[in-house]
Amino acid sequence: MAEMRAMMPGQVQQQSDPGLERARRPAEAAWEALGRYGLPPSPRNYELLHSFYSGANPTLRERLAPCLAPGGTLTEELAGTLYESCIADTAPGAIVLDGASRLADAAGRLAERVAGSRRALAGYADALTHWSGRLNARPTEDELMTALVALIGETEQAQARNRLLEEQLSVSAGHIDRLHRDLVEAQRAAVTDTLTGLANRKAFDQFLRDAITRTRADSGSTFCLIMLDIDHFKGLNDRHGHRFGDQVLRLLARLLSEKTTDRDLAARYGGEEFAIVLGEAGIGAGVALAQLVCDRLRGQRLVKRGSGEVVAQVTISAGVAQYRPGEAARDVIERADRALYEAKRTGRDRVCPRPQAAGA
Repeated sequence: MAEMRAMMPGQVQQQSDPGLERARRPAEAAWEALGRYGLPPSPRNYELLHSFYSGANPTLRERLAPCLAPGGTLTEELAGTLYESCIADTAPGAIVLDGASRLADAAGRLAERVAGSRRALAGYADALTHWSGRLNARPTEDELMTALVALIGETEQAQARNRLLEEQLSVSAGHIDRLHRDLVEAQRAAVTDTLTGLANRKAFDQFLRDAITRTRADSGSTFCLIMLDIDHFKGLNDRHGHRFGDQVLRLLARLLSEKTTDRDLAARYGGEEFAIVLGEAGIGAGVALAQLVCDRLRGQRLVKRGSGEVVAQVTISAGVAQYRPGEAARDVIERADRALYEAKRTGRDRVCPRPQAAGA
């Protein structure tokens, strides 16, 4: 009797399992939010909230946070809008939807197991209450033995259920964690240029739209757009082969990554053309950064892999435009492109600014 350790109602043995905790926290928060706001537990709604609580989607986190803050509201219509703009537009369609469905199913099974365990533990609590009442009524020796046997049996069953639940939670959480990593990787791949590792055109378009939205909301904010193009890139490919051309693209991508921060975005715009959205920067900062990249690339000693042949300098031309209040994304892109064309027309290997003033 002294060696018997009863499991109290609601108590579940826990083991140190970082993967379990990492997967469980956003999953539980997502399911709780679905119930709190009365949203249907669809794969789409679950993926939206799981992406928010896992921190995998900074744009979604910024836009959804006010809705989930105290006093905020989240309707089915708004959830659909946020999903389309923050997840569907940057996710590889069927892959992500299928992954979200499997993730929601796994989370649903996990919730069912927890609910079943709670019901079982509630039954154990009822049994303890029953025998507690019987033992308070001055029981006989036979009644004491009967109560002891019953309590031992109930406790052993509770311990067995807890061990089973522990195993099920560990397996389910591991499955959810793997599915979540797959979804994050699929989303990352959908917005990443495979050759250079920079953001791709889709990610650039979304980032530029978001930058314009933030700038419109804050009249004191601004940003610059830099368009860069490798000079005579077709000739490089023709003379030295496409593998060397790829080497040059990756080199420029690395330089752009080194010179940008978390508030900026460097992207491969298409072919040999790249773009930088430079956050909270005026025309002077944009020109200075573009010139620095031009100088760095010009100073690189390029060697062909395999042959060791040293190749002549590779240069780039760049155009810079500062965002004008009220203009659309296509307008600032067009102005930066015109500045880039001007740099090409006037000799290449240079930076041409397009001032903010009207008509420039």
